[in-house]
Amino acid sequence: MRSISQPFLRRPVFTIVCSLLILLAGLTALVGLGVEDLPQLAPTRVSVSATFPAASPEVVEQSVTAVLEQQLNGLEGLESISSSSRQGGATISLRFSEGNPELNAIKVQNEVTLATRRLPQAVSRQGLRVRRSSDDLLMILGFSHPPDQYVPTFLGGWLDQALRDALLSTPGVGDVRIFGTTELSFRLWLDPERLKQTNLTMGDVSRALAEQNVLAAIGSIGAAPAPEGQLIALPVEAEGRLRSQAEFENLVLRRLDNGGVLRLKDVGRVSLGQRNYGRQAMNLQGERSVAVGLYQRDGANALAVSQAVKQSLRRLEPSFPPGVELSLIVDVADTVQANLDRTLGTLRDAVVLVLLVLVLFLGRWRLAMIPGLAVPVALIGSLVLVRISGSNLNSLILFGLVLATGIVVDDAIVVSEDIAGRIERGDAPQQAAEDAMAELSGAVLATSLVLAAVFIPVLLIPGSVGRLYQPIALAISGAILFSTINALSFTPMACARVLGPGGGRLPGPIRRLSRWMRDGMGILQGSYERLLRQWLRRGRLVAILLVVGLGLTAAGLTSMPTAFIPDEDQGQIRGYFTLPEGASLERTVAVMDRIREVVNEEPTIRTGNFYAGSSFGQSGEDRGSFYLRLQPLKDRPSSDQSSDAVKRRLNRTLRERIDTARVVVTTPPTVRGFSSESGLSLELMDRSGGQLSLEQFGAVAEQFVTTAQATGRFERVSTRFDASAPRWRLELDRDLMAGLDLDYGATLREIGTAIGGRYIDDTYEGGRIRSIVLQLDGRDRRNPQDLTGLMVRNRTGDLISVENIARLNLEEGANSIRHYGINRAIRVTAIPNQGVSSGQAIDALELVGNQVGGSNISLAFTGLAREEQRAEQITWVLFGLGVVVVYLLLAALYESFLDPLIILLTVPIALMGALIGLKLRGLPLDVYGQMGLLVLVSLAAKNGILIVEFANQRLAAGIKLSDAILGAAVNRMRPILLTAVTSLAGFLPLLLAQGTGSASRISIGTVVFSGLLVSSWLSLFVIPAVYLLLKRQTQKSHPAVANS
Repeated sequence: MRSISQPFLRRPVFTIVCSLLILLAGLTALVGLGVEDLPQLAPTRVSVSATFPAASPEVVEQSVTAVLEQQLNGLEGLESISSSSRQGGATISLRFSEGNPELNAIKVQNEVTLATRRLPQAVSRQGLRVRRSSDDLLMILGFSHPPDQYVPTFLGGWLDQALRDALLSTPGVGDVRIFGTTELSFRLWLDPERLKQTNLTMGDVSRALAEQNVLAAIGSIGAAPAPEGQLIALPVEAEGRLRSQAEFENLVLRRLDNGGVLRLKDVGRVSLGQRNYGRQAMNLQGERSVAVGLYQRDGANALAVSQAVKQSLRRLEPSFPPGVELSLIVDVADTVQANLDRTLGTLRDAVVLVLLVLVLFLGRWRLAMIPGLAVPVALIGSLVLVRISGSNLNSLILFGLVLATGIVVDDAIVVSEDIAGRIERGDAPQQAAEDAMAELSGAVLATSLVLAAVFIPVLLIPGSVGRLYQPIALAISGAILFSTINALSFTPMACARVLGPGGGRLPGPIRRLSRWMRDGMGILQGSYERLLRQWLRRGRLVAILLVVGLGLTAAGLTSMPTAFIPDEDQGQIRGYFTLPEGASLERTVAVMDRIREVVNEEPTIRTGNFYAGSSFGQSGEDRGSFYLRLQPLKDRPSSDQSSDAVKRRLNRTLRERIDTARVVVTTPPTVRGFSSESGLSLELMDRSGGQLSLEQFGAVAEQFVTTAQATGRFERVSTRFDASAPRWRLELDRDLMAGLDLDYGATLREIGTAIGGRYIDDTYEGGRIRSIVLQLDGRDRRNPQDLTGLMVRNRTGDLISVENIARLNLEEGANSIRHYGINRAIRVTAIPNQGVSSGQAIDALELVGNQVGGSNISLAFTGLAREEQRAEQITWVLFGLGVVVVYLLLAALYESFLDPLIILLTVPIALMGALIGLKLRGLPLDVYGQMGLLVLVSLAAKNGILIVEFANQRLAAGIKLSDAILGAAVNRMRPILLTAVTSLAGFLPLLLAQGTGSASRISIGTVVFSGLLVSSWLSLFVIPAVYLLLKRQTQKSHPAVANS
């Protein structure tokens, strides 16, 4: 058997069937593939939420957060642990680098259960919530109704009761949060004057509730064991719960001396209201609104989840209350679909351009059709590997297929053009195919192995970087595999059966254009031969220029700005605003309305919702947030209508027109699951071992922010930590309390119940569990005097005024306390200036950290900034491994350590071209560009293989060294340039990408296009010259080996 293609040449039906089976398998795999924009890149996250009503951040930190962190730290696969202790509760976030997400959540739940007994009773009674969570905000739905049509609590109660569970049961929805309101509760508002008049305290009412709101379980009358003859056994039911407003109002507090009873309605009032009242929302038109945020479950398909949610809403919409309107504020699936559509369009354009180049340069439609058929066979066949790997069809896999479009035809071009040339010279088609494959099959296998081998190290990369690289590597490797099979089987068989002398001519105008291009290629080939003859005589000059080029490339790589993933226009804008600490909800709502008026003047904004009382994971009456949806990208064609331009414009306008609050406008991150806003995120950690107070730590953070902003590299550097939040400190005189026989703990609980409210128990109403909250009416807890005027009962039953034992002092403290890795931490967000890459920004922040921090402070990047640092460390290791694998593979194939070295000289040339392209377009080297560099390793090496392989064959045939390399280079110039042109045509749509998701396509397209363009031309001169130089040295050193 002369070559591996021999069986296929002799069995054409078998060969056609094999190709059809590849297509059929690929199409079958395609039917079952899910669709997504990007694979799940962020580590899986589990969150633990605890509620400690009215407790300060310091109390929550010490009694709840520290206990849970100590229990949870050290779980297997735990990558990071962070927490936030705030007024009234804590949230702990755990990110896992490995393990099944569901099992990770179960492990966390088990550890939380063990820690519960060490938590305060007020926390453990309300339970701790453990859930797989995500920052993947998928959709925001806005619900509004005309003013005065419903009471303020109606909309939130209806959403909680009628819509929340339906949405939460939708596959792929991880969480449903209602913004602008909270769940309904029975609120018991007490009047302190009436309590005093009736000789009652908050504790008396609380105890009466506990006694009379109970679960009743009586049993059955006549149940076994019973006396003989018992014929009936019936259960006894009793209602122990208070289940309506009237039943609560009629709760008996005590018996009066005249025989009557004192009821709850005599000392207060009852309403079915909100659990917490510190929130309010409105839409872009200023109408009162409630929003529903849907968070995507880790690993779920955004498109499928969005479609399922919309289908559920269409089914439920007929049952909406009259006047209630639904608006879609945010839908990430729109961006996902737009990205996929654009990438599919890029793939379509790449295929068309490659086929067009084949027709024009090969000159005959039959000859162009044969390598053209490699495109569908390779691309569709690669989907089989995608399906086997368990991946979905996403933008990264489509990127890989676009890159592969220009590559998969290369081998088929080389084979079909060689066979066609032999047929034109008079060889019989079958003989021409056999002779060509005997000469080319080794080179085809070698180039394919090299192309695929460079991606082997990619499959070993762990974490988010690996999940980013692997889909592209998988798609390209699969396409190369099936294109190699096609080039060794179908292509030679089709050439032998279809081609003939002069067959398959093109129509007139196209034929003339094709002839002109092919004639030009012939003229170019003659000019190349003359230039190469002169070039080969200047071996030392070549060596010097090569060394200089390598030095410039190395210098360029070290100075090239780096980035992780480029920001994309997602058609969304987010923002948050903060008033001076202590501002009431009323003041915050007024500022929110002014922000809404400014935003409403921006014509590119389609819809929006504004929230007072909550802000990107933080809560408080002095802060708020907003979410805006822009017009579709096709309706925003100019650069000043991009989301980034709108963000900058709004930031500037809001700073000018609103001076009573700090307003920050931002865009969502391109990769979801890491953070809720774009930019670089880092944690300043207190390593002082408790020596720094929160005020001192906050001062260090402010110094860091000021120093970083002064570098001029950042649009904004900010932190939301504030250690100067005003607050009252209550101090009780323990000695005086002991003299008055007051219980210290009971006294604090009564004061806490009166001012902050106290969760008493649950009841059941309207098909929902409702909590019961006891608190003084709002008008009776407005001033410090309202607190000191409270009455508490001592152990002997006497009433004592709190004014006699307590003192209130105004002081400052932190609004929330963060931990990262169990250390106190302050989060800082930095937005680089235009023209400053994220890599340069990270370097600047590290330098500032070294200047400011000292030994007591350390700096840890989180989110995408942390992933960028990892990618930077891994990429060059990966690149080096790829080159080493290719070198070893080539050494084994050629039984030589010298030939692979000559071949791989094309790699630094390709790198130089890529750096030139990035520099000319002002782009940083991001992860997409780094992946393009890996592709360039194999593409550049392929050109060297074609020259070295043929030169070695000519040497083996006894041809003189200089003639062998000259003839090999001239003979292979045409297929090298032709394959380069087809590859460049395939990369052109990436290079010129526009619209949604274009930044990533432009990045990888620039690298591969410019790198291949430069390496294809320069390698035609460098490879022959270096081959001649090194082979001559080898012949002089080892003449016996050379002669043999």
